[in-house]
Amino acid sequence: MPRPKKTDDEIQFMREQILDTALVILQSDGAEAITSRAIAERLNVAHMSLFTYFKNQAEILDMLREREMAKWAAKQIGFEQRAQLEDVKQVVRELLEFYVSFARENPDLFRLAWVIPQATGESLEEERQRRKATVENLSRILHLGMEQGAFIKRDPFLAASTVLAMINVPNILFHSGKLVDINLRDQMVKEILFAAMKYLE
Repeated sequence: MPRPKKTDDEIQFMREQILDTALVILQSDGAEAITSRAIAERLNVAHMSLFTYFKNQAEILDMLREREMAKWAAKQIGFEQRAQLEDVKQVVRELLEFYVSFARENPDLFRLAWVIPQATGESLEEERQRRKATVENLSRILHLGMEQGAFIKRDPFLAASTVLAMINVPNILFHSGKLVDINLRDQMVKEILFAAMKYLE
């Protein structure tokens, strides 16, 4: 007797379980450790059963990246909405601190987003578009601040690109192995956050 067909809800639940497990592996063991066998072992299922829910391992990584980037985008939109109602300088300061804390609290996600995006199969064009969306979000908030007189008037996209480059460099250096002293990284981040706000003001 054939097994009953899974409902759409059951399929979606299992897909999320697979992605959650892949994220746990990413955060504990790094991107290189995410394999269909490793995911299946943690879920206590046959590894071929994963391909009932995803075409292949590359699709699992693609969907994980898309899901986590969607969360990132939603968080950025929240800051943009706050900037319409609150002190824009404070919102920008908190947004920059969010970027920094994200890198500190999610080192492997940061590495995938900024240091080795190709590890998830992201194309060069997809990577460019994702980074451009991040810059555009910040540039809209900076433009609002410029219109309110809170920030120096300049090209908002250039200002956003400059600020993101400033605050990301210490973590990019650290997560690529070019800067090994974590205390120096944290001191640099603190100085750069101060410098970034002075640049904008």
